[in-house]
Amino acid sequence: MHTLIALYCVLHTAADPAPTASDAQSGVLVFEILDEAGEPMPGRLTFIDQDGGSQDLFPNADASPDDLAVRRHAAYTLSGKGAITVPTGSWDVYATHGLEWSMDSTHIDISPGSESQWTANLVHEIDTTNWVSGDFHLHTLTHSGHGDSNMPERIISIVGEGVEFAVATDHNHNTDYDPTIERLGAEDHLTAVIGNEVSTSYGHLNAFPFDPNAAIVNQKLDAQPLFAMIRAEENEWDVVPIIQINHPRWGGIDYFGKRGLDPVTGEATDDRWSWDFDSIEVLNENEGWGFYDSEVDDINTRAGKHSVLQDWYNMLNAGRRIAAIGNSDSHTVISNIAGVPRNFVYVGSDDASNIDPAAVANAIRGGQVSATTGPFVRMTADGQPMGSTIAALDGVVDIHLDIQSASWIPIDRIRIIKNGDVAATLEVPREENGPTRLRPRFHIPVERDCWIAAIVDGQSDLSPYIIEQSRPILPIAIANPIYIDADDDGVWTPPSQWARNTVDDGDLASVLAAAEGSSPSEVAMLVLAATGDEKINTQMIRYGLSHDDRGVRLAACRAAAASSDASLLPLLSAVVDRPDSDHYLAFSGWAASDTIEPDVSDELFWRFVDRFGWSNARRFASEHALRLGGDFLREWEVAGYFPAADMKALGNAQAPEPGIVHITAPKTKQGGPLEWQTIEASESGFVDLATIVPVAVVYERAIAYARCWVWSLDDREVRFTIGSDDGCRVWVNDTLVLDDPEWQYASRDRRLGTMSLRAGWNPVLVKVLNSTKTFGFYFRVIDESVRSSSQQPAYDPPGVDNPWDLPRDPLGPSENP
Repeated sequence: MHTLIALYCVLHTAADPAPTASDAQSGVLVFEILDEAGEPMPGRLTFIDQDGGSQDLFPNADASPDDLAVRRHAAYTLSGKGAITVPTGSWDVYATHGLEWSMDSTHIDISPGSESQWTANLVHEIDTTNWVSGDFHLHTLTHSGHGDSNMPERIISIVGEGVEFAVATDHNHNTDYDPTIERLGAEDHLTAVIGNEVSTSYGHLNAFPFDPNAAIVNQKLDAQPLFAMIRAEENEWDVVPIIQINHPRWGGIDYFGKRGLDPVTGEATDDRWSWDFDSIEVLNENEGWGFYDSEVDDINTRAGKHSVLQDWYNMLNAGRRIAAIGNSDSHTVISNIAGVPRNFVYVGSDDASNIDPAAVANAIRGGQVSATTGPFVRMTADGQPMGSTIAALDGVVDIHLDIQSASWIPIDRIRIIKNGDVAATLEVPREENGPTRLRPRFHIPVERDCWIAAIVDGQSDLSPYIIEQSRPILPIAIANPIYIDADDDGVWTPPSQWARNTVDDGDLASVLAAAEGSSPSEVAMLVLAATGDEKINTQMIRYGLSHDDRGVRLAACRAAAASSDASLLPLLSAVVDRPDSDHYLAFSGWAASDTIEPDVSDELFWRFVDRFGWSNARRFASEHALRLGGDFLREWEVAGYFPAADMKALGNAQAPEPGIVHITAPKTKQGGPLEWQTIEASESGFVDLATIVPVAVVYERAIAYARCWVWSLDDREVRFTIGSDDGCRVWVNDTLVLDDPEWQYASRDRRLGTMSLRAGWNPVLVKVLNSTKTFGFYFRVIDESVRSSSQQPAYDPPGVDNPWDLPRDPLGPSENP
């Protein structure tokens, strides 16, 4: 730690400090960030309050636009020296220059008119000779239209984080950083190339390097022609552009999800799928989204349903040499910083000003890259680097790792991954001081051709370097694999091909024997390989469904769904009920059962819902339709609008809600009495409440009501679903049965509820509060026997079991059940 040199109250001696703080009671910090030679260097100053939190200290983003990028609690400096204004208070200040350098810190107390001086000294703690650090996914507000980083701020923040190779990837735009780099005089620190985050309706992908004068590729093309067009792009380096799939499981913009890549089999059946890509983001944004599995790891994965890490394992097992990479996807100066994650790429030189983009592209394709949020990891097998194919000697591979991390980046564990399973683990004692340098050696037995990768991680977060937002930011590094030709026949046989060969060449006894001697991922591949083999298929599925490993049971569920064998239904039911089954495994058990016998799977589905909740059923509905039964109610009476300043208004009781008595009739937002009008839902079931008075200024920030009547043959509990925009309340027979005060889009079957119906007609009242734009709801009754009417029925015939046969039926004889 470097200490404060001076703190004294004088008139500002620093010439024209950058007015980064707007507080008139601020003081000045005069600073330098020095390298080992005592020369000023780019970096970042991070200000943390005494509670360990960050505050919005620097609102004046344009205080010194050619040298500083300031936002909230941080100030990047390109020159490495200067003076800034800081609000009054007590601050811990940290100086950094990315993952390869040490961290320095001090404490300052700022009083009105004071001046503090600090010289921070940083040490290059990581030896990255012949490797460069690259962030292949970067944005600007200027050309992507969201975030907060303009072009100069983007360059200053990239350089401040020590990123040496930057790919500009604004959405559907070819952004050129070079003019800004030259204007700022940052050429010595950075090589940049033009890329494009091609943002399609089925996902986002990055492509680079591009020619600055090239036309924008057509993002409306489907994957196959789009990828072919990207491959044909010419550039001055005469290299075929890299295609990188971004955040592949990030719901809504996820290529893998939108085009149906099975997270278990690793295959896609969609005709629009293309495998013509080079790399995938296993680590995205500072949190490293994609690495963890929400069903296995006790950690927030937000919109990520499945692990991209597991998808990558599946690809490698299938023989697809796709590189795992990590990028910041930064749109901002500090909320999501550039360079975390980043990639260390072997290019054979260290000149940040003159990095060959062709060498970077070739290294990615060749697997000579490691992705990280902290440590720098290199791996060799029998002396050969990542991406190599080597012959095994005597059934053992000698794995060497070279692991380095800066003194402030903790490492706790090293794992060797073989064919998707952990083959070896080394716990790392925590070092108190100084950088970490580890060179562990592992002797890994190899029975057959395989691939071997490495993962290094730590369990302590990286604050204050990165302030936690959605979850703690943990150090993670992934070394891309080495491929082992265990039988030295000159051909590397992928694990999934080994599984197919084992099934094709053997009988049940030999396949089971192979399974007993294999790792869980290999057993799962054997189960999947047996699909379609009439001799052993059912027996292998039974074996898999009873296996202790989650991945094997998932594979068996997939195989069962393809088998149509009803004898498997009891075992699939047991998967749903098994105590150690997670949401997705249980859902897969039900989905397989539903595929085999839809007529008998209904009770199993509701057992799943009772155990895991409605949200988990709906979470995976895009992979297997829920087939809920019943129908969306089509005919309603609607009325509105009442004013709604915020969501609290949803709970304010008013006519026409049950039990409300008004001395004078309440007036609507339009100034008149509440009047009901008949409306019919769309074909999809959407009740459009914006049509009551189709003027946005009237139906926005407003409440509307909808009512109808439903007929039940007897007293019963009935399930229903509703999806509203925005919050809603539902009453049935004057009883509040659902209260959902959430800002949300209307979607079918978003919420599940139950209602008690009496024999005969039952009034249903829906109240919806809208913010802006879309206004309405979907309402489904999950019971085939229930009928509805938009008009209050003129009768309620007591003691009649089937009123639909009566001539006075308001729905008409055609609606008879």
